[in-house]
Amino acid sequence: MNPVFAYVYDEFLADPRFERPLSLLETGLAQRGMEGKILRLAMFRHAKEMVIDLAKQGVRNVVFVGNDQTLSKVMWFLPDVDVTVGYIPLDKPASIAELLGIPQGQEAIDVLAARLVETLDVGRIHDRYFLTEVTLPATVAWLEIEGKYRLQAMGGGAIAIRNLGAPTRAGMCSADPKDGWLEGVIQKKMETKGMKRWLKRADLSETKIRFKYGKILSKEPIDVYVDGHTLNGFTFDLSIVPKKIKMITGRQRRMRG
Repeated sequence: MNPVFAYVYDEFLADPRFERPLSLLETGLAQRGMEGKILRLAMFRHAKEMVIDLAKQGVRNVVFVGNDQTLSKVMWFLPDVDVTVGYIPLDKPASIAELLGIPQGQEAIDVLAARLVETLDVGRIHDRYFLTEVTLPATVAWLEIEGKYRLQAMGGGAIAIRNLGAPTRAGMCSADPKDGWLEGVIQKKMETKGMKRWLKRADLSETKIRFKYGKILSKEPIDVYVDGHTLNGFTFDLSIVPKKIKMITGRQRRMRG
Protein backbone atom coordinates (compact mmCIF):
# COMPACT_ATOMS: atom_id res chain seq x y z
CA MET A 1 0.00 0.00 0.00
CA ASN A 2 1.32 3.41 -0.99
CA PRO A 3 1.12 5.65 2.12
CA VAL A 4 0.98 8.89 0.12
CA PHE A 5 -2.36 8.01 -1.54
CA ALA A 6 -5.84 7.71 -0.04
CA TYR A 7 -9.13 7.16 -1.85
CA VAL A 8 -12.47 8.49 -0.62
CA TYR A 9 -15.47 6.71 -2.13
CA ASP A 10 -18.86 8.38 -2.32
CA GLU A 11 -21.62 6.47 -0.56
CA PHE A 12 -23.55 5.82 -3.79
CA LEU A 13 -20.74 3.51 -4.94
CA ALA A 14 -22.05 0.90 -2.47
CA ASP A 15 -24.70 0.13 -5.09
CA PRO A 16 -24.01 -3.36 -6.58
CA ARG A 17 -23.73 -1.96 -10.11
CA PHE A 18 -20.44 -0.29 -9.15
CA GLU A 19 -18.88 -3.46 -7.73
CA ARG A 20 -17.10 -4.42 -10.94
CA PRO A 21 -15.92 -0.88 -11.90
CA LEU A 22 -14.46 -0.46 -8.40
CA SER A 23 -12.77 -3.87 -8.54
CA LEU A 24 -11.17 -3.01 -11.89
CA LEU A 25 -10.12 0.39 -10.57
CA GLU A 26 -8.51 -1.06 -7.45
CA THR A 27 -6.71 -3.72 -9.49
CA GLY A 28 -5.37 -1.09 -11.88
CA LEU A 29 -4.15 1.10 -9.01
CA ALA A 30 -2.41 -1.87 -7.37
CA GLN A 31 -0.66 -2.74 -10.63
CA ARG A 32 0.73 0.81 -10.78
CA GLY A 33 1.80 0.75 -7.11
CA MET A 34 -0.76 3.43 -6.29
CA GLU A 35 -3.10 1.57 -3.98
CA GLY A 36 -3.85 3.35 -0.71
CA LYS A 37 -6.18 3.59 2.22
CA ILE A 38 -9.88 3.51 1.23
CA LEU A 39 -12.49 5.52 3.12
CA ARG A 40 -16.17 6.17 2.43
CA LEU A 41 -18.20 9.37 2.59
CA ALA A 42 -21.41 9.08 4.57
CA MET A 43 -23.43 12.17 3.71
CA PHE A 44 -21.47 15.13 5.14
CA ARG A 45 -20.68 13.40 8.45
CA HIS A 46 -17.05 13.74 9.50
CA ALA A 47 -15.84 14.50 5.95
CA LYS A 48 -13.69 17.42 7.07
CA GLU A 49 -12.22 15.54 10.03
CA MET A 50 -11.56 12.54 7.77
CA VAL A 51 -9.48 14.52 5.29
CA ILE A 52 -7.63 16.46 8.01
CA ASP A 53 -6.71 13.16 9.71
CA LEU A 54 -5.38 11.80 6.41
CA ALA A 55 -3.15 14.84 6.01
CA LYS A 56 -1.84 14.42 9.57
CA GLN A 57 -1.01 10.78 8.77
CA GLY A 58 1.23 11.90 5.91
CA VAL A 59 -1.16 11.30 3.02
CA ARG A 60 -0.32 13.83 0.32
CA ASN A 61 -2.79 12.82 -2.42
CA VAL A 62 -6.46 12.44 -1.53
CA VAL A 63 -8.46 11.08 -4.47
CA PHE A 64 -12.24 11.40 -4.49
CA VAL A 65 -14.08 8.65 -6.38
CA GLY A 66 -17.66 9.16 -7.54
CA ASN A 67 -18.98 12.04 -9.64
CA ASP A 68 -19.01 15.85 -9.65
CA GLN A 69 -21.35 15.87 -6.67
CA THR A 70 -18.77 13.92 -4.67
CA LEU A 71 -16.26 16.70 -5.21
CA SER A 72 -18.79 19.41 -4.36
CA LYS A 73 -19.60 17.71 -1.04
CA VAL A 74 -16.08 18.43 0.22
CA MET A 75 -15.03 21.54 -1.72
CA TRP A 76 -16.48 23.88 0.93
CA PHE A 77 -13.51 23.10 3.24
CA LEU A 78 -10.99 21.21 1.08
CA PRO A 79 -8.75 24.14 0.07
CA ASP A 80 -7.75 24.66 3.72
CA VAL A 81 -6.27 21.14 3.99
CA ASP A 82 -2.67 20.66 2.85
CA VAL A 83 -3.23 17.85 0.33
CA THR A 84 -3.22 17.48 -3.44
CA VAL A 85 -6.69 16.63 -4.69
CA GLY A 86 -7.36 13.89 -7.22
CA TYR A 87 -10.67 12.93 -8.78
CA ILE A 88 -11.84 9.72 -10.46
CA PRO A 89 -15.34 9.88 -11.97
CA LEU A 90 -17.25 6.59 -12.10
CA ASP A 91 -20.66 8.07 -12.86
CA LYS A 92 -22.40 11.13 -14.26
CA PRO A 93 -22.45 14.08 -13.84
CA ALA A 94 -18.77 14.40 -14.68
CA SER A 95 -18.45 17.79 -16.39
CA ILE A 96 -15.83 18.97 -13.87
CA ALA A 97 -13.78 15.89 -14.70
CA GLU A 98 -14.00 16.71 -18.40
CA LEU A 99 -12.84 20.28 -17.80
CA LEU A 100 -9.93 18.99 -15.73
CA GLY A 101 -9.01 16.47 -18.43
CA ILE A 102 -9.86 13.39 -16.37
CA PRO A 103 -11.49 10.42 -18.18
CA GLN A 104 -13.97 8.13 -16.51
CA GLY A 105 -13.06 4.89 -14.71
CA GLN A 106 -9.80 3.03 -15.17
CA GLU A 107 -8.45 5.49 -17.72
CA ALA A 108 -8.20 8.07 -14.93
CA ILE A 109 -5.36 6.01 -13.43
CA ASP A 110 -3.00 7.28 -16.14
CA VAL A 111 -3.86 10.85 -15.16
CA LEU A 112 -3.08 10.13 -11.49
CA ALA A 113 0.17 8.40 -12.41
CA ALA A 114 1.33 11.33 -14.56
CA ARG A 115 0.57 13.61 -11.60
CA LEU A 116 0.25 16.87 -13.47
CA VAL A 117 -0.57 19.19 -10.57
CA GLU A 118 -2.03 22.65 -11.07
CA THR A 119 -2.72 25.22 -8.39
CA LEU A 120 -6.16 26.75 -8.92
CA ASP A 121 -8.07 29.70 -7.51
CA VAL A 122 -11.22 29.10 -5.52
CA GLY A 123 -14.13 31.40 -4.88
CA ARG A 124 -15.44 32.11 -1.41
CA ILE A 125 -19.01 32.85 -0.36
CA HIS A 126 -19.25 33.68 3.35
CA ASP A 127 -17.11 31.02 5.06
CA ARG A 128 -17.25 28.32 2.39
CA TYR A 129 -15.25 27.78 -0.80
CA PHE A 130 -16.51 26.96 -4.27
CA LEU A 131 -14.67 25.63 -7.31
CA THR A 132 -17.13 26.15 -10.15
CA GLU A 133 -19.71 28.89 -9.72
CA VAL A 134 -22.51 30.52 -7.77
CA THR A 135 -25.77 30.82 -9.69
CA LEU A 136 -29.01 32.76 -9.17
CA PRO A 137 -31.60 31.86 -11.83
CA ALA A 138 -34.48 34.29 -12.44
CA THR A 139 -33.37 36.43 -9.56
CA VAL A 140 -34.37 39.77 -8.05
CA ALA A 141 -30.95 40.22 -6.43
CA TRP A 142 -28.17 42.72 -7.16
CA LEU A 143 -24.49 42.02 -7.58
CA GLU A 144 -22.37 44.66 -5.85
CA ILE A 145 -18.88 45.04 -7.33
CA GLU A 146 -16.10 45.97 -4.85
CA GLY A 147 -18.34 48.50 -3.10
CA LYS A 148 -18.39 50.73 -6.19
CA TYR A 149 -21.60 49.93 -8.06
CA ARG A 150 -24.41 47.41 -8.41
CA LEU A 151 -25.72 45.35 -11.32
CA GLN A 152 -29.10 43.65 -11.57
CA ALA A 153 -30.56 41.08 -13.95
CA MET A 154 -33.72 42.59 -15.40
CA GLY A 155 -36.71 40.85 -16.91
CA GLY A 156 -36.34 37.50 -15.17
CA GLY A 157 -32.66 37.19 -15.98
CA ALA A 158 -29.97 35.39 -14.02
CA ILE A 159 -26.68 36.07 -12.24
CA ALA A 160 -23.64 33.79 -12.17
CA ILE A 161 -20.36 34.27 -10.31
CA ARG A 162 -17.78 32.03 -11.91
CA ASN A 163 -14.39 30.65 -10.91
CA LEU A 164 -14.04 27.57 -13.09
CA GLY A 165 -17.58 27.93 -14.36
CA ALA A 166 -19.74 25.43 -16.18
CA PRO A 167 -18.70 24.03 -19.58
CA THR A 168 -19.46 26.15 -22.62
CA ARG A 169 -21.13 24.67 -25.68
CA ALA A 170 -17.63 24.00 -27.02
CA GLY A 171 -16.81 22.05 -23.86
CA MET A 172 -14.36 24.61 -22.46
CA CYS A 173 -14.34 26.29 -19.06
CA SER A 174 -16.52 29.39 -19.05
CA ALA A 175 -14.04 31.19 -16.74
CA ASP A 176 -10.34 31.02 -15.94
CA PRO A 177 -9.58 29.44 -12.53
CA LYS A 178 -5.97 30.66 -12.61
CA ASP A 179 -6.32 34.39 -13.29
CA GLY A 180 -6.96 35.62 -9.73
CA TRP A 181 -10.42 37.02 -10.56
CA LEU A 182 -14.05 36.10 -10.19
CA GLU A 183 -16.21 36.64 -13.26
CA GLY A 184 -19.67 38.08 -12.70
CA VAL A 185 -22.19 37.40 -15.44
CA ILE A 186 -25.51 39.23 -15.70
CA GLN A 187 -27.93 37.55 -18.10
CA LYS A 188 -30.97 39.32 -19.46
CA LYS A 189 -33.62 37.68 -21.58
CA MET A 190 -34.09 39.34 -24.95
CA GLU A 191 -36.90 38.82 -27.45
CA THR A 192 -35.79 38.87 -31.07
CA LYS A 193 -38.16 38.60 -34.02
CA GLY A 194 -37.51 36.58 -37.11
CA MET A 195 -38.58 37.50 -40.63
CA LYS A 196 -42.15 36.47 -39.85
CA ARG A 197 -43.94 38.39 -37.15
CA TRP A 198 -45.09 35.22 -35.40
CA LEU A 199 -41.58 33.76 -35.22
CA LYS A 200 -39.81 34.79 -32.02
CA ARG A 201 -36.70 33.45 -30.35
CA ALA A 202 -35.62 34.05 -26.73
CA ASP A 203 -31.95 34.98 -26.52
CA LEU A 204 -29.74 35.88 -23.59
CA SER A 205 -27.81 39.13 -23.46
CA GLU A 206 -24.76 38.82 -21.18
CA THR A 207 -22.78 41.44 -19.32
CA LYS A 208 -19.51 40.17 -17.87
CA ILE A 209 -17.23 41.82 -15.35
CA ARG A 210 -14.20 40.62 -13.41
CA PHE A 211 -13.81 41.47 -9.74
CA LYS A 212 -11.89 40.52 -6.60
CA TYR A 213 -14.66 40.87 -4.04
CA GLY A 214 -18.30 41.83 -3.88
CA LYS A 215 -21.73 40.99 -2.50
CA ILE A 216 -25.03 39.50 -3.54
CA LEU A 217 -27.83 41.66 -2.11
CA SER A 218 -31.58 41.18 -1.97
CA LYS A 219 -34.53 42.84 -0.25
CA GLU A 220 -36.16 39.45 0.21
CA PRO A 221 -34.71 36.03 1.10
CA ILE A 222 -33.33 34.23 -1.93
CA ASP A 223 -31.72 30.90 -2.79
CA VAL A 224 -28.23 30.86 -4.27
CA TYR A 225 -26.68 27.71 -5.67
CA VAL A 226 -23.04 27.12 -4.73
CA ASP A 227 -21.37 24.22 -6.58
CA GLY A 228 -24.87 22.75 -6.73
CA HIS A 229 -25.69 23.27 -3.04
CA THR A 230 -28.33 25.73 -1.84
CA LEU A 231 -27.83 28.65 0.55
CA ASN A 232 -30.63 31.00 1.60
CA GLY A 233 -30.43 34.58 2.83
CA PHE A 234 -30.46 38.29 2.02
CA THR A 235 -26.73 39.10 1.72
CA PHE A 236 -23.78 36.98 0.61
CA ASP A 237 -20.15 38.10 0.70
CA LEU A 238 -18.02 37.03 -2.27
CA SER A 239 -14.27 36.95 -2.85
CA ILE A 240 -11.56 35.16 -4.82
CA VAL A 241 -8.76 33.24 -3.11
CA PRO A 242 -5.92 32.91 -5.64
CA LYS A 243 -3.77 29.77 -5.91
CA LYS A 244 -5.55 28.01 -3.07
CA ILE A 245 -6.02 24.38 -4.09
CA LYS A 246 -3.68 21.84 -5.75
CA MET A 247 -5.45 19.50 -8.14
CA ILE A 248 -4.26 16.68 -10.36
CA THR A 249 -5.35 17.41 -13.93
CA GLY A 250 -5.00 15.67 -17.28
CA ARG A 251 -3.20 16.85 -20.36
CA GLN A 252 -6.54 17.06 -22.18
CA ARG A 253 -7.81 19.65 -19.71
CA ARG A 254 -10.11 22.32 -21.12
CA MET A 255 -9.17 25.22 -18.88
CA ARG A 256 -7.98 28.55 -20.18
CA GLY A 257 -4.35 29.45 -19.68
